[in-house]
Amino acid sequence: KRFAKGVCQCKLSGQVCGSDGRTYDNVCQLKAASRKALQHGLHAIAQLQKGACESGHLQSSSPRYKFNFIADVVEKIAPAVVHIELFLRHPLFGRNVPLSSGSGFIMSDSGLIVTNAHVVSSTNAISGRQQLKVQLQNGDTYEATIKDIDKKSDIATIKIHPKKKLPVLLLGHSADLRPGEFVVAIGSPFALQNTVTTGIVSTAQRDGKELGLRDSDMDYVQTDAIINYGNSGGPLVNLDGEVIGINTLKVTAGISFAIPSDRITQFLTESHDKQSKDGKKRFIGIRMLTITPALVEELKHNNPDFPDVRSGIYVHEVVPNSPS
Repeated sequence: KRFAKGVCQCKLSGQVCGSDGRTYDNVCQLKAASRKALQHGLHAIAQLQKGACESGHLQSSSPRYKFNFIADVVEKIAPAVVHIELFLRHPLFGRNVPLSSGSGFIMSDSGLIVTNAHVVSSTNAISGRQQLKVQLQNGDTYEATIKDIDKKSDIATIKIHPKKKLPVLLLGHSADLRPGEFVVAIGSPFALQNTVTTGIVSTAQRDGKELGLRDSDMDYVQTDAIINYGNSGGPLVNLDGEVIGINTLKVTAGISFAIPSDRITQFLTESHDKQSKDGKKRFIGIRMLTITPALVEELKHNNPDFPDVRSGIYVHEVVPNSPS
């Protein structure tokens, strides 16, 4: 409607919400913005609703704001969860053969990571040098070394050397867990990083012998949170974001198990004491492979004069500037 030269007023008053998420004073203003967007090769802007656009996460009365406590936990812990891959470096052909993958979580801002022992070690009969790679949430990738490992308890620590301080997770007290508590499991099943599942604590003390682990001296945390291949080594956390277990074992849908955090604390304490007593370890400066029939066959294939041996070690690399 024209009132004076060069001055227009929209007949339709009242705020509207556009498909671009912006609030417009009236429909005419929205249509003008839509025409401008089309002129710049962008999508047209449609009216979504009468009234202002409301951002759910800013409305404290919104159910999405009040009840999404799981999302709050995930947002807090995800930056400290890592994806781990174990490769075998073939001694003759130089190929990387994938052996296993899993998850872990950062315990110190200098790059100490806790995971499962079976994620970072392999019983594969193929000979060669094993290599560990760790990928952070931001995509940064580092080579890692094993600091300590306990295959019976299935706990290991590995170390990376980051360029800056890293986010960390804190250990909670698994002894304080109660059946029925909400828990969150996060990891990298099938290499899909930061996959989140939730559930409750079914029982805080499930004897390993009940699971058929004859030599076990551990009580596991049982949960109905889904743990798949690749979740192994990732954290099981409470609603405070504290680690109360390491995801380690799935029996069937709805029945999974985690190593309790109190056992992790015990492992870390013993590991620290052991390294303090050991002091500096002697370094020879050679990389060796144990002689196996398969290795001898490969070596003979490339060098027919290689001796027919059944045991011993094969030195395949001397580290430069080392004692050797």
